[in-house]
Amino acid sequence: MTGSYTEASVKRKPDISFYLTKVSMVILIIGLFVVGFLSTLKILMFFGIGLGCLAGFYVFPRLSAEYEYIFCDGQIDFDRINGGESRKTVLRIDLDNIEIMAPENSHEMDRFRNSEMKVRDFSSHDPAAKKFCIITSDDSNRTKILFEPSEKMVEMAKQKSPRKVFTE
Repeated sequence: MTGSYTEASVKRKPDISFYLTKVSMVILIIGLFVVGFLSTLKILMFFGIGLGCLAGFYVFPRLSAEYEYIFCDGQIDFDRINGGESRKTVLRIDLDNIEIMAPENSHEMDRFRNSEMKVRDFSSHDPAAKKFCIITSDDSNRTKILFEPSEKMVEMAKQKSPRKVFTE
């Protein structure tokens, strides 16, 4: 059996929305606890404490995200890992159905720069990292996918689709 398989992963760097969400969740949880304890109705106290715990339990793990890219026989899976625990396949693409795969600032991407398209960002948001773009289209909608593959993944993709994958 001759198959090609490789994987790569990146951890998303925190941005301003990460910190704003974290601070607002802490304020909300503390506020719900205070309202619950100052309340004369005991049911409101339990409701406030329970709601605060649920908010913290569901929101905080989703704030730290990691993306994993899995290349297997011409398909790339984009998985999101929340809090190091739950994994979800967000997107699966086949290299036979893409228009182009190239580095983000490559001249091959110039013809797509001014066109309007949906952007899906699976990168780490690190300015020093080498990002690649994949342009896909279905019907009349184009999608630009940003990610940071390993060199081995780029080599395997180039072997699979040499006319669609560019390295420079």
